[in-house]
Amino acid sequence: MPSATLVVGITLWYAFNVGYNVFNKMLSKALDFPMMISLWSLGVGLLYFLPLWATGLRPAPRLTPEDVKACTVLSMLHTVGHVGAVVAMSAGAVSFVHIIKALEPMFSVMFGLLITGKTDPLRVNVWLIPIIAGVAWAAVGSKIMAGQDVLADINPVAFGGAMVSNVAFSLRGLLSKRVKAESKSANLTSSNLYSILTLMSFFLFLPFALVLEGGKLADAWPPVENLQEIPEKVLGIPVLSTEPLNYGYELVAYTGLFYYLYNEMAYLVLGEVSATAQAVANTVKRVVILLATVLFLGESMDANKAAGAAVAIGATMMYSIAKSKK
Repeated sequence: MPSATLVVGITLWYAFNVGYNVFNKMLSKALDFPMMISLWSLGVGLLYFLPLWATGLRPAPRLTPEDVKACTVLSMLHTVGHVGAVVAMSAGAVSFVHIIKALEPMFSVMFGLLITGKTDPLRVNVWLIPIIAGVAWAAVGSKIMAGQDVLADINPVAFGGAMVSNVAFSLRGLLSKRVKAESKSANLTSSNLYSILTLMSFFLFLPFALVLEGGKLADAWPPVENLQEIPEKVLGIPVLSTEPLNYGYELVAYTGLFYYLYNEMAYLVLGEVSATAQAVANTVKRVVILLATVLFLGESMDANKAAGAAVAIGATMMYSIAKSKK
């Protein structure tokens, strides 16, 4: 991939990521249905890649029976990770969730040891210490400095959802590498693998979402109580709707579209760069998201939270770089 194209791809990846986090939080504030929001985010993605497969613009994958089984397991983990993250961001601040998600390398090490029986050398794993310390300080540093109860303001749902997401995505990442390495399916590119996971996840989670929140949503229909204030623009994108319910549909569409596109762009871009460049790109992505939550969502970022986040995110980058050079 040419350098100019790569820069454009990374920029779009960041932009789509910010778009998803902002629109998802706005949707979560308006609608107290995290399970349905998770389902809708997956469903909108289907409207993107299914026409590409149907028209032949993107060759559709042809899975072997073994890969169907493997992708089913991956899709279960993808579903749990996605739902956990949506629940976390619905319950708490987006910035807090992304700080907690910086702990993902710790779970990757743990599961890598359990699954493969192997672990990285000490010079790699030592970076887990500042990651954990940075996350802890970002979460409770201000309370410690003020001599207050450190657990008072921690949202257990946001923390739990983010940690569940970490566990699921760590396992998905480890098993995805094995599937890609051992797959004999035709056209199972990285992008198509993500499309397969999205497709399976949607239908796997559909009955659960309907059972958990379908009746609640039906009773509240139309759920427009918190959609009365319609802005002219969101992130510079004009809002086309003038009616609250249509505005809700618009939030759903943008949330799902940005969710799929940022993941698709990540697969496309990160596959073209070195492991070190991936580490740097992922680190900058988290910084961009944290800044976006302050600029566009009005979330607070005091000195202790910023310092802890900087340590955790920086250490995550160093861990990834050290791992790529082991």
